[in-house]
Amino acid sequence: MSDVRTFKAASMQEALQLVREEMGSEAVILQTKQVPGRKGLLPWTRTPEEFEITAGLGIKVRTPAAVQNGRRPASSTLQHRASNLQPAGARTESAAPRESIYRETPPERQAPPVCRTPLPEQSSDYERRPQTQSRFEQRLQETRPEPKRDTRRGYDPTEEFAEKLNAIQEMLESLDRRTRNQRSTDVPPELFQIYTDLIDAEVDESIAHELITKLKEHATPEQLTDSQASQSLLAALIESQVACASPIRPVPGERKVVALVGPTGVGKTTTIAKLAANFRLRDNIKMGLVTVDTYRIAAVEQLRTYAEIIDLPMKVVSTPREMQQALDEMVGLDLILIDTAGRSPSDDLKIQELESLFREVPIDDVALVMSMTSSVRSLEAIAERFKVARPTSMILTKLDEAPVMGSLLTLSQKVKLPVQYLTTGQDVPDDIEPANAARISRLVLGEDRLR
Repeated sequence: MSDVRTFKAASMQEALQLVREEMGSEAVILQTKQVPGRKGLLPWTRTPEEFEITAGLGIKVRTPAAVQNGRRPASSTLQHRASNLQPAGARTESAAPRESIYRETPPERQAPPVCRTPLPEQSSDYERRPQTQSRFEQRLQETRPEPKRDTRRGYDPTEEFAEKLNAIQEMLESLDRRTRNQRSTDVPPELFQIYTDLIDAEVDESIAHELITKLKEHATPEQLTDSQASQSLLAALIESQVACASPIRPVPGERKVVALVGPTGVGKTTTIAKLAANFRLRDNIKMGLVTVDTYRIAAVEQLRTYAEIIDLPMKVVSTPREMQQALDEMVGLDLILIDTAGRSPSDDLKIQELESLFREVPIDDVALVMSMTSSVRSLEAIAERFKVARPTSMILTKLDEAPVMGSLLTLSQKVKLPVQYLTTGQDVPDDIEPANAARISRLVLGEDRLR
């Protein structure tokens, strides 16, 4: 009675070894094939491919008639005994050559030589293939492009893309972990506490590592061991890396037009009210207000109320022509502040309207207003989208609502705009101050309070 079994393994050599161990050298190899990996629960997960061998015992192997006549069949599945399939390096001198299974025929009856491609299980090159692969070779093989699959069988191209994306993501995460570990080991022990304080303050890790590197280069051994001296040097380094713009300085007899732009909810109208109150009540500057925020009636009424209290002229416009007309009517004023409607960074149409308005109207300075309650990544995206308005500085608001101040330094490094003003609350006109690099440095290090 015949005994037929199927064996699976990670390589062909391992599968053959299982056949020899389980069924002995008399086993007949009936079929070999390579089984692709199965899909996992997620579209980008797949089990490794396997090699499958079907073998049997008690099966009579008959020599095909074509072979008996001295020639190989054009198309047939040859059967082999497990004892004849040896792994690389396992052949012995006593092993009979493969040609010996064919009967000898007279030379005049032999068919001309035919070039045939050997089956995978018959190729000696396959036996010399290494049984294991390094992790690098496996990862390289996973990321190589696969041959095109038959789309008529329901093949989904997004599945292949997800697999490649998953492999790339794993490599990037591994690289990031190695980089983080390397950065941590580069920090000298005496500066490690300062380094962790910067990270806790939400200073970007690469910026914190750069600061520690510069501190190590410029400080003497005595300063490195003195925490107070190291902190002073660090404050000076941070101060040198924060760019600040001069506050608005109106010149009598020379009209200056300044516009505030930014996304919704960052406090543009309140900031304009603070600036107007300070210039009018404290510095006695002749000034006026213009608003193009016709989308929010409440914002217009809020600014109108401030204008009446401070006794300032105010114009409401909605088009570039109306804007130009309002500016022409405000003759003899030294400063004009323009309040704009908040634009969502994803609203291209509204941002293009803003760019069109500023292109047709002469404006001296444009301040981009952003709230420090947002993440640095979000603020970077906002600054990128508002580039069309050609901002010349930043006004950072709601510092009183931010949990830590380290993002001030990170934002200053990521967004190449100088900081002009900081707002620290809702009180008009008190909770606003001109930006100062030394003050920002102390806020980052927690050495100063907002009020």
